[in-house]
Amino acid sequence: MEKIFYFIRKITVPPIFAMAFLFVMYFLKPAYFTSVRQLLCGLFFLGILPMLGYPLQKYIPYYKKKGREGQRSLAMIFCVAGYLLGTLTAFVTKASSALCIVYLEYLLSGIAMLVFNKVFHLKASGHACGIIGPVLLSVYFHMYVPAVVGGLLVIPVLISSLKLKRHTMPQLLGGCMIAAVCLGFIEYFGYLVSV
Repeated sequence: MEKIFYFIRKITVPPIFAMAFLFVMYFLKPAYFTSVRQLLCGLFFLGILPMLGYPLQKYIPYYKKKGREGQRSLAMIFCVAGYLLGTLTAFVTKASSALCIVYLEYLLSGIAMLVFNKVFHLKASGHACGIIGPVLLSVYFHMYVPAVVGGLLVIPVLISSLKLKRHTMPQLLGGCMIAAVCLGFIEYFGYLVSV
């Protein structure tokens, strides 16, 4: 059973979930992408670049000697770097407002995760945040079938995290709340700008 839990966590890491979300969005809402290049940029900044932290950990002594905690820290740095570069690229290239919202959701969630984990030492689950974010974005963009599928995947992910003792329930709920609050902030700020 433990192997199944490990498998669930591996195939649902936030970068993979982000890339799956982008592919779904590209096929269901093609108007949000002005070119295939925008899809490729999204896959790189939200998927590939954030994943580089995992294999590179063993080559960086400072993070290697910290083991699992070092892996988490380096992964978080690569995630935020990808989210920041992606957001800047989206705004500079005048991507659609929908894509800008996607990047901002990831960027703000990444920053919030860093602040909670590194500044306040309150461990919120990046894994939970990374899977709830795309589900909430799917609802936001009226992609309800993917939202339901993603929502159903959340349950085994949370269970596997608890069973493997990677996170506690408050940490998982904290990660989910960060994603929800960040999207709410983006929506509210967008409303204020439009008034």
